[in-house]
This record gives sequence, structure tokens and C-alpha cells, in this order.
Amino acid sequence: MKLNNKYFYFLIIGLFLILINSYLNNKTDQKKMIENKFPPIELKDWKKVPFTKGTLATKEDIDLGKAIFQIDGNGQEHIPVDIEIPSLAYHIDQETNEKTKVVVIQAEQVGTKTVVGIRYINGGDGVCLLYELEFISE
Repeated sequence: MKLNNKYFYFLIIGLFLILINSYLNNKTDQKKMIENKFPPIELKDWKKVPFTKGTLATKEDIDLGKAIFQIDGNGQEHIPVDIEIPSLAYHIDQETNEKTKVVVIQAEQVGTKTVVGIRYINGGDGVCLLYELEFISE
């Protein structure tokens, strides 16, 4: 059976569109996986959040959601910080003074700076300096 050129082009275009749609759906799924790595936290369960304490974070800790960052100290003193982890705190925006409730899951000192990994209660993650936090006592 001989295909008409017009039908052949429609077939090729159709297959091309199916492939593009599949590719875009896969990219969307990957983006959702990244976005959902740190989903919202039920406030009553904040102590169950994975964390890294007493050691410097590794890539595996990040992959497991136990840490937010990994730092190369570049010759500076680089040590884990001895604070209560996990901890509930407010992250204070330095420009607006807006307070956002977070769970502290990681803290490392590099030189004179204490860098902290946080998870937002509403979902997502961040990195800040220790002085940007106001700890909440239970």
C-alpha cells in the first residue's frame, strides 16, 4: 500500500507531537519530584523531619532530605554546630522583618559564619545564617 505524501507528513507530525508531549510530561514529573522533596510539614510532626546533626552534611544526606547544603570549607575551619536539631524557629527576613516558621535541620560553621539549613512549614527549603533565626521554645 502506497501512502499519500500528505498522509505521510501528518503521520510524522503526529508522532513528533506525541514524542514532544511525552518529553514535556517527563520534565514536569521531574520538576514535581524536585518541588516535593520538601513538602509541607504538619506542625504536630515537625520533630519527625529528617535532619543532620553532629556531622558535616554529605551528598547522600542531601539526597535523603536530611540536609539542604554541602559546603567546601576552602581551607577555613568547617565544623558542625552544636545546637538543638531539629528545632522550631522563625526565619526573619532581613529586609521586611517578616517571620516565617521553619524547622532547623542542619547547622555548620565555616570560618566565622554559622550557616543553617531550614525547611519551611508550608513546604520548601532554604539556607540562612544563624542570626536570621529566632528559636521557638516549646
